[in-house]
Amino acid sequence: MANTVWHTGFSLMLDLNKPDLNHPGIPNLWDMLYNHDRELAVRRIPVPQRGLQCGGVCRKAGVVAWMYLRQQANGRREAVHERREDEDRHTAPMSDEHKAYQERIVRAAEDGGFRAGNEVRTAIGPRKWIQTDTLVENGDGLRIGWEVQLSSASVAGPRSVRSRANKAMSHGITPAWHTDRSDYARRNDTQWTRSDNLPARVIAKTGVLRVVSGFRALDIWRCDSRALYLCPDGKHTRCQKMHATPKPRDIDFDGLVRKTAAGLVVPVEFRDGSSTHRFWVSDADRDRYYDILGGAPAGGVEESGRTRAGHASVDAPTCRPRVVLTSPGRVLDWRDSSTHWSSEMRPCRHCKGMTPLRNDFGVPAHKVCEENAAEAS
Repeated sequence: MANTVWHTGFSLMLDLNKPDLNHPGIPNLWDMLYNHDRELAVRRIPVPQRGLQCGGVCRKAGVVAWMYLRQQANGRREAVHERREDEDRHTAPMSDEHKAYQERIVRAAEDGGFRAGNEVRTAIGPRKWIQTDTLVENGDGLRIGWEVQLSSASVAGPRSVRSRANKAMSHGITPAWHTDRSDYARRNDTQWTRSDNLPARVIAKTGVLRVVSGFRALDIWRCDSRALYLCPDGKHTRCQKMHATPKPRDIDFDGLVRKTAAGLVVPVEFRDGSSTHRFWVSDADRDRYYDILGGAPAGGVEESGRTRAGHASVDAPTCRPRVVLTSPGRVLDWRDSSTHWSSEMRPCRHCKGMTPLRNDFGVPAHKVCEENAAEAS
């Protein structure tokens, strides 16, 4: 509920704390507006078409929040938000740190040439929206929905983090949740990133702000006698398969904002046995992960199983590849993405399948195909 209401039809700001709604020159204003609103409700006119908006907290935040009028049995006058999240904005004031993160995301995105805005509503139906703390768009259809979570976040129910993240993904928004709480960084309901707990004045600065968890590099290796890691399948002998090991990496927050908008940093779901871990990786690591291990295509798969272009997989592959090399063979070191990866998909010179990978001479080739060819020669 709110005490200040903006009437779009009359261009009047109404103060419900005052008997005359702060317009002494218009007699019986409340009765007129309330009876008209009730009549529209009986006629099933949607709330956004009745002309009443929150004129307080929501308006100051740049959010259009539609309202309807209500009068209690004791005569108390109320204006009620149509949507719960608009109501919550009044009872849970945004912290200075939260505001500083929102402003920093917008600044970092715009410095990188992207569009960005705070408290953005994205229509998903005639009377439904997704509201995002900060929405960044790259102009080519990729939208990153940043949610800054510095307070308690639900783990179950329709307002839970996972539910909200799934809702965003199902409507073409890649969710990016950021926090300063270490316990959230260990959760796997979405791809969390975390920075240290800092005051608003530090967050707002233009200097480096480190993301200390949530971004990783994928070390992809063959399980043979030269491997540095134990076989994740739990075998005592080497299985000769390809595996991936995630390794934590720091990244600059401003760089993360720009790289996610550019599609250079993407979310993945990494399965380790029965556990699923969600984090961010470079698009080169993601493509190598899917390409080498024979998993989902780089375009991604929704929960329903449909491919969704431009987004990472919601149902990522396990570390068990379709193609298993039965001999150690020759292992190529293609970890340098500046040499062995391109944003352009081209046919592999061996199998003719499409790949972003390049060999030492810049020729399109899958790493597995190149190793097999080297072994055969």
